[in-house]
Amino acid sequence: MKLITCTCVILVILILEVEGKLELDIFKTDVSSTIGKHHGRYIRSALTGLEGNYPWKNDSADIYKFMNGEYYGLIKVGSPAQQFRVMFDTTWSDVWLPSSHCAWTEIVCQLHNRYDGSKSSTHVENGTIINLNSSALSLGGILSTDNFHLQNIEIVNQTFLEATHISLNPFVKYKSDGIVGLAYKEQSGWPGVTPFFYNLMTQNLIEDYVFTFYMNRDATTDRAGKILFGATARTKIVPDTLTKLEVVEPHKLWKVKVGGIFATKSKKEYPITGETYAVFDSAANTIVGPSELIKKLNYMLQAVYISGLDRYSVNCREYAKLPSVTFVMNGQNFEIQSKYYVQRVVVESIEACFSPFIENEDPTADYWELGGAFMMEFYTEFNMNEHAVYVAKTIF
Repeated sequence: MKLITCTCVILVILILEVEGKLELDIFKTDVSSTIGKHHGRYIRSALTGLEGNYPWKNDSADIYKFMNGEYYGLIKVGSPAQQFRVMFDTTWSDVWLPSSHCAWTEIVCQLHNRYDGSKSSTHVENGTIINLNSSALSLGGILSTDNFHLQNIEIVNQTFLEATHISLNPFVKYKSDGIVGLAYKEQSGWPGVTPFFYNLMTQNLIEDYVFTFYMNRDATTDRAGKILFGATARTKIVPDTLTKLEVVEPHKLWKVKVGGIFATKSKKEYPITGETYAVFDSAANTIVGPSELIKKLNYMLQAVYISGLDRYSVNCREYAKLPSVTFVMNGQNFEIQSKYYVQRVVVESIEACFSPFIENEDPTADYWELGGAFMMEFYTEFNMNEHAVYVAKTIF
């Protein structure tokens, strides 16, 4: 059987080469998983001869959603590979995973997949101790290095935090095991560590220094879309809607200028704020803003504050009739509709609906955070070379 499979692979390559084209949709098919790991290496080697370079110059990961409020993808670490659910987070720079060295009292660790370096032949000890404490969370552990795997690309010597302490808030409610940060390296909290996307660039694993999210609004599936590394997917956008937004503080956050925000109800516009700034947040469904403005928005939604959850709830029977909210950026209107931005959760036949608009924990913060409630409606490209975010209407 192995000989037959290998022969078929060679014939396919030869036929495609004769026809002068090679079409492998790496966004949909993992060659290694389709024809076996050994043959996956063989076909990559053969393709290298055709193209003159390592053939995988981009890659992707499926994005899943949990409770309509959290977004994560799958990644593998080590040799043999250990699989983890991770948030590809545009507000973090670093990578962390729960560690097998967690104490039994570490509840979050015990509820998630844990990395075990002793089971990986490519594990390298680092030894640096990390402790991160803020008003929102705490993390602690030790840095380690290992190889990370996307569908077709292997990132070697990725240093990450093996977390032996993970605070209950906010991580106990997460489906994700850990985080792969995609913010600028200057935001890193681990000294001397190269972030994940920078390793993709410096190891020449991607041709274009860009990563792309496109999400869906389908409530019937847990598939939330894709993230592409080193590629765009402009066939997924409505023509003539692509807008370039310059990053206002390169090497800090994916922060862009917002010309204004307004809500629309019964065809009448209600201003929320004038010029401000916004940061893209790919990990959560929420849209975060200054306290007084969030209260103003939720008042328009007739939302009720639930102190125990620190969220505002809306009437599930009426949420599709709530006002739309528009963010004006680079002269273009980006309107999100309530039937998509409201977070609807059903557990054991009990239904609850939440406003995505929540108050920033930092009262001094002068910017908004645009999470899935925005990104589900709009395709986003994050371009490292140009220090820009390209936004467009997604085709659904």
